[in-house]
Amino acid sequence: MIQSDYPSIITFVAGPASSSVGAASDPFIDGVLETLASRKPARNRIIRVASVRDIDLELSAILPERAKVRAQIIGHSLSGGLALGASWLSAGELPTRAFKFPYYILDTNPAPLGLLAKHAGKLSELMLVGCKIGSASAVGYPINGRTLTYTLAELLRCTVLGADDVVAPNELDARGWYTPSAHRKAPKGWRWVAADSPPRWMESEAEPVSGRRARVA
Repeated sequence: MIQSDYPSIITFVAGPASSSVGAASDPFIDGVLETLASRKPARNRIIRVASVRDIDLELSAILPERAKVRAQIIGHSLSGGLALGASWLSAGELPTRAFKFPYYILDTNPAPLGLLAKHAGKLSELMLVGCKIGSASAVGYPINGRTLTYTLAELLRCTVLGADDVVAPNELDARGWYTPSAHRKAPKGWRWVAADSPPRWMESEAEPVSGRRARVA
């Protein structure tokens, strides 16, 4: 865990629950932690979390009263569901533990979302960093990424972004996987929604008349 006394970014990285026996290492998560450490992040507090409850407790302890901060959550995922400690649960444990308190998966289940509701208006931005977490495709999951990002945006009253493609650890920099202010336009892999408007899904598509690639909004 990397500490900053006055963080402008809070990075939550998925980790095993304390009750997980013999939790194996994870190449993706290990790569994320190694990359973040090598970038020497300033004003970025990096914390391992196993559950939505862990995120709730950390936000309650960290969030300053004087200014909003950015937050990002990094873990394995599929469209609409971000695994935290669930990545270290056995196949037999997943159905009985993953979706119960303290909630080892972040999705649109009202119960874990209720833990985060008290933090509404305290974040400037939330980034979900996991493979296809913001994708419109519902691959083996009843809720897709658009549902999750829009629900979180409405709940937390901030911009919420989710990866629409595969995420690799070497794409991270000292501030996180992607910092909007550092780019003129959204790169491949990002969809976003603002809390004060309906979703605006940005994607490059061929223009039906000219056949040219459309410009990203």
